[in-house]
Amino acid sequence: MFKNKFKKVVGAVAVAGALLVSGLPASAAPDLTPIRDKYPDAYQFQWNGDNTVTVFFRDSEGKSYSRTYTCVTVISGTCYVYK
Repeated sequence: MFKNKFKKVVGAVAVAGALLVSGLPASAAPDLTPIRDKYPDAYQFQWNGDNTVTVFFRDSEGKSYSRTYTCVTVISGTCYVYK
């Protein structure tokens, strides 16, 4: 019976630790920002699936152009880049 309780406690601690560590990259790096916050004038963000996002902009003449950025980290589907 003691072993069973011990296994449950160890499992709970492992899960809690994993949850804390998974949230660590964003809070440990205050110089990271979501890509949507960095480029508020963009009209479209395309997730490319390989930790890159293509951001689409319009210039003053209305012409569209794009630029592809590499995510520093991805947390819950949000691409984070340096400020």
